[in-house]
Amino acid sequence: MNDVVVVVKRDTAPRPAEVLGILIVLTDRKREPVTYTSLDTAAEGLGKESNGYRKVEALFGQGTAAPTPDKLIQRVDVVGFADIESPESLIAAIRDYQAVNDDWYILLTDRYEEDYIKALAEYACKSEPSEAELNSGAEDHRKFYFAQTSQKDLEVPFSRSAVIYTDNLDGHADAAWVGAVGPWYPAYVTWKFKMPAGLDCPALTQNEMNGLEKNHINFVTNEYKRCYVKNGTCTDGEWIDTVIGGDWIAEEIRRKIYDVFLKNPIVPYTDAGFILIGAAVLQAMDAAVKNGIIAEDQGTRSGIYTVNIPKWEDATETQRRNRQIPDITWEAQLTGAVHSAKIKGALSVGL
Repeated sequence: MNDVVVVVKRDTAPRPAEVLGILIVLTDRKREPVTYTSLDTAAEGLGKESNGYRKVEALFGQGTAAPTPDKLIQRVDVVGFADIESPESLIAAIRDYQAVNDDWYILLTDRYEEDYIKALAEYACKSEPSEAELNSGAEDHRKFYFAQTSQKDLEVPFSRSAVIYTDNLDGHADAAWVGAVGPWYPAYVTWKFKMPAGLDCPALTQNEMNGLEKNHINFVTNEYKRCYVKNGTCTDGEWIDTVIGGDWIAEEIRRKIYDVFLKNPIVPYTDAGFILIGAAVLQAMDAAVKNGIIAEDQGTRSGIYTVNIPKWEDATETQRRNRQIPDITWEAQLTGAVHSAKIKGALSVGL
Protein backbone atom coordinates (compact mmCIF):
# COMPACT_ATOMS: atom_id res chain seq x y z
CA MET A 1 0.00 0.00 0.00
CA ASN A 2 1.33 3.47 -0.88
CA ASP A 3 1.98 5.81 2.05
CA VAL A 4 0.59 8.90 0.35
CA VAL A 5 -2.76 8.70 -1.44
CA VAL A 6 -4.33 11.81 -2.98
CA VAL A 7 -7.90 11.61 -4.25
CA VAL A 8 -9.26 14.46 -6.39
CA LYS A 9 -12.93 14.77 -7.30
CA ARG A 10 -14.63 17.39 -9.45
CA ASP A 11 -18.24 18.39 -8.98
CA THR A 12 -18.59 19.82 -12.49
CA ALA A 13 -19.58 17.95 -15.67
CA PRO A 14 -18.17 14.41 -16.15
CA ARG A 15 -15.39 14.67 -17.09
CA PRO A 16 2.37 21.98 -18.28
CA ALA A 17 6.77 26.33 -17.45
CA GLU A 18 7.68 23.58 -15.28
CA VAL A 19 8.44 20.36 -17.13
CA LEU A 20 5.42 19.25 -19.12
CA GLY A 21 5.96 15.54 -19.76
CA ILE A 22 5.04 14.89 -23.39
CA LEU A 23 5.25 11.54 -25.18
CA ILE A 24 4.86 11.11 -28.94
CA VAL A 25 4.06 7.54 -29.97
CA LEU A 26 4.84 6.63 -33.59
CA THR A 27 3.66 3.48 -35.32
CA ASP A 28 5.68 3.49 -38.55
CA ARG A 29 8.42 1.24 -37.15
CA LYS A 30 10.10 0.24 -33.91
CA ARG A 31 12.08 3.10 -32.40
CA GLU A 32 13.96 3.06 -29.15
CA PRO A 33 12.82 5.80 -26.73
CA VAL A 34 14.65 9.08 -27.36
CA THR A 35 14.34 12.48 -25.70
CA TYR A 36 14.62 15.30 -28.23
CA THR A 37 15.53 18.81 -27.07
CA SER A 38 16.07 20.44 -30.47
CA LEU A 39 14.78 20.20 -34.01
CA ASP A 40 18.28 19.38 -35.26
CA THR A 41 18.47 16.23 -33.18
CA ALA A 42 14.89 15.33 -34.11
CA ALA A 43 15.71 15.74 -37.82
CA GLU A 44 18.75 13.52 -37.42
CA GLY A 45 16.89 10.85 -35.48
CA LEU A 46 13.54 10.87 -37.27
CA GLY A 47 14.25 12.27 -40.72
CA LYS A 48 12.88 15.60 -41.90
CA GLU A 49 10.27 14.01 -44.14
CA SER A 50 8.76 11.86 -41.42
CA ASN A 51 5.48 12.43 -39.61
CA GLY A 52 7.37 12.17 -36.35
CA TYR A 53 9.67 15.07 -37.20
CA ARG A 54 6.81 17.23 -38.46
CA LYS A 55 4.95 16.62 -35.21
CA VAL A 56 8.00 17.62 -33.14
CA GLU A 57 8.43 20.65 -35.41
CA ALA A 58 4.82 21.72 -34.80
CA LEU A 59 5.29 21.23 -31.05
CA PHE A 60 8.56 23.17 -30.81
CA GLY A 61 7.86 25.82 -33.45
CA GLN A 62 5.37 28.04 -31.66
CA GLY A 63 7.48 31.21 -31.48
CA THR A 64 4.85 33.13 -33.44
CA ALA A 65 1.77 31.68 -31.79
CA ALA A 66 -0.78 34.19 -30.52
CA PRO A 67 -0.41 35.01 -27.71
CA THR A 68 3.28 34.20 -27.87
CA PRO A 69 4.57 32.18 -24.89
CA ASP A 70 7.52 33.61 -22.96
CA LYS A 71 9.29 30.30 -23.52
CA LEU A 72 8.68 27.32 -25.75
CA ILE A 73 8.44 23.60 -25.26
CA GLN A 74 11.79 22.16 -26.25
CA ARG A 75 11.67 18.68 -24.79
CA VAL A 76 9.70 15.65 -25.90
CA ASP A 77 10.03 11.89 -25.59
CA VAL A 78 9.48 9.84 -28.76
CA VAL A 79 9.05 6.09 -29.00
CA GLY A 80 8.09 3.93 -31.97
CA PHE A 81 6.19 0.66 -32.15
CA ALA A 82 6.06 -1.86 -34.98
CA ASP A 83 3.32 -4.27 -36.05
CA ILE A 84 0.49 -2.08 -34.77
CA GLU A 85 -2.56 -3.57 -36.48
CA SER A 86 -5.37 -2.42 -34.19
CA PRO A 87 -6.15 0.08 -31.45
CA GLU A 88 -5.89 -2.74 -28.93
CA SER A 89 -2.35 -3.60 -30.06
CA LEU A 90 -1.35 0.07 -29.73
CA ILE A 91 -2.78 0.32 -26.21
CA ALA A 92 -0.96 -2.89 -25.26
CA ALA A 93 2.33 -1.48 -26.60
CA ILE A 94 1.84 1.76 -24.65
CA ARG A 95 1.14 -0.19 -21.46
CA ASP A 96 4.29 -2.24 -22.00
CA TYR A 97 6.25 0.99 -22.42
CA GLN A 98 4.77 2.32 -19.18
CA ALA A 99 6.44 -0.56 -17.36
CA VAL A 100 9.77 0.92 -18.53
CA ASN A 101 8.94 4.63 -18.42
CA ASP A 102 5.78 6.05 -16.88
CA ASP A 103 7.20 9.51 -16.25
CA TRP A 104 5.11 11.39 -18.82
CA TYR A 105 1.71 13.06 -18.87
CA ILE A 106 0.54 14.21 -22.31
CA LEU A 107 0.15 11.63 -25.07
CA LEU A 108 0.28 12.35 -28.80
CA THR A 109 0.28 9.72 -31.56
CA ASP A 110 0.38 9.46 -35.34
CA ARG A 111 -2.93 7.58 -35.55
CA TYR A 112 -6.05 9.63 -36.32
CA GLU A 113 -8.58 7.00 -37.33
CA GLU A 114 -11.81 7.13 -35.34
CA ASP A 115 -11.33 3.75 -33.65
CA TYR A 116 -7.80 4.67 -32.56
CA ILE A 117 -8.87 8.05 -31.17
CA LYS A 118 -11.70 6.49 -29.18
CA ALA A 119 -9.50 3.71 -27.83
CA LEU A 120 -6.72 6.11 -26.81
CA ALA A 121 -9.26 8.45 -25.22
CA GLU A 122 -10.68 5.56 -23.22
CA TYR A 123 -7.15 4.58 -22.18
CA ALA A 124 -6.48 8.14 -20.92
CA CYS A 125 -9.82 8.23 -19.12
CA LYS A 126 -8.99 5.02 -17.26
CA SER A 127 -5.51 6.27 -16.32
CA GLU A 128 -6.90 8.20 -13.35
CA PRO A 129 -7.03 5.64 -10.55
CA SER A 130 -10.08 5.34 -8.35
CA GLU A 131 -9.94 5.86 -4.60
CA ALA A 132 -10.20 2.09 -4.12
CA GLU A 133 -7.29 1.48 -6.50
CA LEU A 134 -5.16 4.09 -4.73
CA ASN A 135 -5.92 2.60 -1.34
CA SER A 136 -4.96 -0.83 -2.72
CA GLY A 137 -1.50 0.43 -3.70
CA ALA A 138 -1.93 1.61 -7.29
CA GLU A 139 0.36 4.48 -8.25
CA ASP A 140 -1.10 7.64 -9.75
CA HIS A 141 0.24 8.09 -13.27
CA ARG A 142 -2.74 9.76 -14.91
CA LYS A 143 -2.47 10.77 -18.57
CA PHE A 144 -4.02 13.36 -20.87
CA TYR A 145 -4.49 12.60 -24.57
CA PHE A 146 -4.46 15.15 -27.39
CA ALA A 147 -5.52 14.21 -30.92
CA GLN A 148 -6.43 15.73 -34.25
CA THR A 149 -9.18 14.62 -36.58
CA SER A 150 -10.46 15.43 -40.04
CA GLN A 151 -13.81 13.85 -39.22
CA LYS A 152 -16.54 16.42 -38.66
CA ASP A 153 -18.99 14.14 -36.87
CA LEU A 154 -16.59 12.48 -34.44
CA GLU A 155 -18.00 11.75 -30.97
CA VAL A 156 -15.66 10.68 -28.15
CA PRO A 157 -17.53 9.99 -24.88
CA PHE A 158 -14.49 9.97 -22.59
CA SER A 159 -12.75 12.36 -20.22
CA ARG A 160 -9.04 13.27 -20.06
CA SER A 161 -8.75 13.82 -23.81
CA ALA A 162 -9.02 16.76 -26.20
CA VAL A 163 -9.48 16.61 -29.96
CA ILE A 164 -8.99 19.40 -32.48
CA TYR A 165 -10.55 19.30 -35.96
CA THR A 166 -8.39 20.12 -38.96
CA ASP A 167 -8.77 19.76 -42.72
CA ASN A 168 -4.99 19.24 -43.00
CA LEU A 169 -3.65 16.40 -40.89
CA ASP A 170 -0.14 17.12 -42.18
CA GLY A 171 -0.21 20.33 -40.10
CA HIS A 172 -0.30 18.32 -36.86
CA ALA A 173 -2.78 20.63 -35.18
CA ASP A 174 -2.71 18.58 -31.97
CA ALA A 175 1.05 19.09 -31.46
CA ALA A 176 0.87 22.75 -32.52
CA TRP A 177 -1.89 23.44 -30.00
CA VAL A 178 0.03 21.75 -27.17
CA GLY A 179 3.14 23.71 -28.15
CA ALA A 180 1.23 27.00 -28.18
CA VAL A 181 -0.47 26.60 -24.79
CA GLY A 182 1.65 24.09 -22.89
CA PRO A 183 4.53 26.48 -22.07
CA TRP A 184 2.34 28.32 -19.53
CA TYR A 185 2.07 25.18 -17.39
CA PRO A 186 1.42 25.05 -14.48
CA ALA A 187 -0.02 28.58 -14.51
CA TYR A 188 -3.75 28.72 -15.14
CA VAL A 189 -4.48 29.50 -18.78
CA THR A 190 -7.45 28.76 -20.96
CA TRP A 191 -6.88 26.61 -24.04
CA LYS A 192 -9.40 28.75 -25.90
CA PHE A 193 -8.51 31.98 -27.74
CA LYS A 194 -5.07 30.65 -28.73
CA MET A 195 -3.82 30.66 -32.32
CA PRO A 196 -1.03 28.11 -32.85
CA ALA A 197 1.55 28.96 -35.47
CA GLY A 198 1.23 26.99 -38.70
CA LEU A 199 -2.50 26.37 -38.52
CA ASP A 200 -5.12 27.69 -40.90
CA CYS A 201 -8.80 28.28 -40.36
CA PRO A 202 -10.69 25.38 -41.97
CA ALA A 203 -13.67 26.07 -44.20
CA LEU A 204 -16.68 25.07 -42.12
CA THR A 205 -20.36 25.82 -42.45
CA GLN A 206 -22.28 27.07 -39.43
CA ASN A 207 -24.01 23.70 -39.12
CA GLU A 208 -20.65 21.92 -39.17
CA MET A 209 -19.29 24.21 -36.46
CA ASN A 210 -22.42 23.66 -34.40
CA GLY A 211 -21.91 19.92 -34.73
CA LEU A 212 -18.26 20.12 -33.65
CA GLU A 213 -19.20 22.22 -30.61
CA LYS A 214 -22.02 19.84 -29.72
CA ASN A 215 -19.52 16.95 -29.71
CA HIS A 216 -16.90 18.99 -27.82
CA ILE A 217 -14.42 18.87 -30.70
CA ASN A 218 -12.19 21.96 -30.82
CA PHE A 219 -11.40 23.81 -34.05
CA VAL A 220 -9.86 27.02 -35.35
CA THR A 221 -12.55 29.60 -36.00
CA ASN A 222 -12.56 32.99 -37.69
CA GLU A 223 -14.77 35.49 -35.91
CA TYR A 224 -14.64 39.14 -36.92
CA LYS A 225 -11.34 38.47 -38.73
CA ARG A 226 -9.80 36.99 -35.61
CA CYS A 227 -8.64 33.36 -35.80
CA TYR A 228 -8.34 31.28 -32.67
CA VAL A 229 -9.01 27.81 -31.23
CA LYS A 230 -12.48 27.26 -29.88
CA ASN A 231 -13.49 26.13 -27.18
CA GLY A 232 -10.68 24.66 -25.09
CA THR A 233 -12.71 21.68 -23.88
CA CYS A 234 -12.17 17.99 -23.32
CA THR A 235 -14.20 15.50 -25.31
CA ASP A 236 -16.65 15.15 -22.41
CA GLY A 237 -17.27 18.91 -22.21
CA GLU A 238 -14.99 19.65 -19.23
CA TRP A 239 -12.51 22.51 -19.56
CA ILE A 240 -8.96 21.37 -20.34
CA ASP A 241 -7.48 23.78 -17.78
CA THR A 242 -9.75 22.37 -15.06
CA VAL A 243 -8.46 18.84 -15.58
CA ILE A 244 -4.80 19.83 -15.95
CA GLY A 245 -5.06 22.16 -12.94
CA GLY A 246 -6.59 19.43 -10.80
CA ASP A 247 -3.88 17.01 -11.85
CA TRP A 248 -1.18 19.53 -10.93
CA ILE A 249 -2.69 20.05 -7.46
CA ALA A 250 -2.75 16.30 -6.83
CA GLU A 251 0.87 15.95 -7.92
CA GLU A 252 1.99 18.98 -5.89
CA ILE A 253 0.31 17.73 -2.71
CA ARG A 254 1.94 14.35 -3.14
CA ARG A 255 5.36 15.96 -3.75
CA LYS A 256 5.06 18.19 -0.67
CA ILE A 257 4.02 15.27 1.56
CA TYR A 258 6.93 13.11 0.46
CA ASP A 259 9.24 16.09 1.11
CA VAL A 260 8.01 16.13 4.71
CA PHE A 261 8.78 12.44 5.18
CA LEU A 262 12.20 12.62 3.52
CA LYS A 263 13.39 15.77 5.33
CA ASN A 264 12.36 14.80 8.86
CA PRO A 265 13.79 11.97 10.99
CA ILE A 266 10.24 11.17 12.10
CA VAL A 267 6.77 12.59 11.72
CA PRO A 268 5.21 11.81 15.10
CA TYR A 269 1.73 10.39 15.45
CA THR A 270 0.57 13.47 17.36
CA ASP A 271 -1.33 16.66 16.68
CA ALA A 272 2.03 18.25 15.86
CA GLY A 273 2.75 15.53 13.29
CA PHE A 274 -0.68 15.92 11.75
CA ILE A 275 -0.11 19.69 11.52
CA LEU A 276 3.22 19.08 9.79
CA ILE A 277 1.46 17.06 7.12
CA GLY A 278 -1.37 19.58 6.92
CA ALA A 279 1.12 22.41 6.43
CA ALA A 280 2.42 20.65 3.34
CA VAL A 281 -1.12 20.57 1.94
CA LEU A 282 -1.49 24.28 2.71
CA GLN A 283 1.77 24.98 0.88
CA ALA A 284 0.47 23.12 -2.16
CA MET A 285 -2.78 25.10 -2.04
CA ASP A 286 -0.85 28.39 -1.83
CA ALA A 287 1.29 27.35 -4.79
CA ALA A 288 -1.89 26.62 -6.75
CA VAL A 289 -3.17 30.11 -5.87
CA LYS A 290 0.14 31.63 -7.01
CA ASN A 291 -0.14 29.77 -10.31
CA GLY A 292 -3.69 31.00 -10.76
CA ILE A 293 -5.24 27.53 -10.56
CA ILE A 294 -7.15 28.25 -7.35
CA ALA A 295 -9.14 31.48 -7.26
CA GLU A 296 -8.40 34.44 -4.98
CA ASP A 297 -10.92 36.27 -2.84
CA GLN A 298 -11.18 39.64 -4.58
CA GLY A 299 -11.37 41.45 -1.25
CA THR A 300 -8.73 39.74 0.88
CA ARG A 301 -6.58 38.42 -2.02
CA SER A 302 -6.33 35.11 -0.19
CA GLY A 303 -6.94 31.78 -1.87
CA ILE A 304 -10.46 30.43 -1.83
CA TYR A 305 -9.84 27.04 -0.28
CA THR A 306 -10.30 25.16 2.97
CA VAL A 307 -8.13 22.41 4.44
CA ASN A 308 -9.41 20.29 7.33
CA ILE A 309 -6.57 18.83 9.42
CA PRO A 310 -7.68 16.11 11.85
CA LYS A 311 -6.56 15.80 15.45
CA TRP A 312 -5.06 12.80 17.22
CA GLU A 313 -8.32 12.22 19.06
CA ASP A 314 -10.12 11.82 15.71
CA ALA A 315 -8.10 8.70 14.88
CA THR A 316 -9.50 5.24 15.48
CA GLU A 317 -7.53 2.56 17.28
CA THR A 318 -7.03 0.77 13.97
CA GLN A 319 -5.68 3.92 12.37
CA ARG A 320 -3.28 4.49 15.27
CA ARG A 321 -2.08 0.91 15.18
CA ASN A 322 -1.48 1.17 11.42
CA ARG A 323 0.03 4.68 11.74
CA GLN A 324 -2.64 5.96 9.37
CA ILE A 325 -3.88 9.44 10.14
CA PRO A 326 -7.54 10.31 9.49
CA ASP A 327 -8.12 11.79 6.05
CA ILE A 328 -7.15 15.41 5.46
CA THR A 329 -9.93 16.86 3.33
CA TRP A 330 -9.87 20.03 1.27
CA GLU A 331 -11.98 22.02 -1.14
CA ALA A 332 -10.99 24.83 -3.50
CA GLN A 333 -12.61 27.20 -5.97
CA LEU A 334 -10.93 27.02 -9.35
CA THR A 335 -10.02 30.28 -11.03
CA GLY A 336 -11.90 29.51 -14.21
CA ALA A 337 -14.93 28.09 -12.49
CA VAL A 338 -18.26 29.77 -11.82
CA HIS A 339 -20.96 29.18 -9.23
CA SER A 340 -20.68 25.64 -7.85
CA ALA A 341 -17.73 24.42 -9.90
CA LYS A 342 -15.19 23.34 -7.30
CA ILE A 343 -12.50 20.79 -6.83
CA LYS A 344 -12.40 18.53 -3.77
CA GLY A 345 -9.85 16.14 -2.35
CA ALA A 346 -9.11 13.62 0.36
CA LEU A 347 -5.59 12.77 1.46
CA SER A 348 -4.69 9.51 3.16
CA VAL A 349 -1.24 9.42 4.79
CA GLY A 350 0.58 6.61 6.55
CA LEU A 351 3.20 7.69 9.08
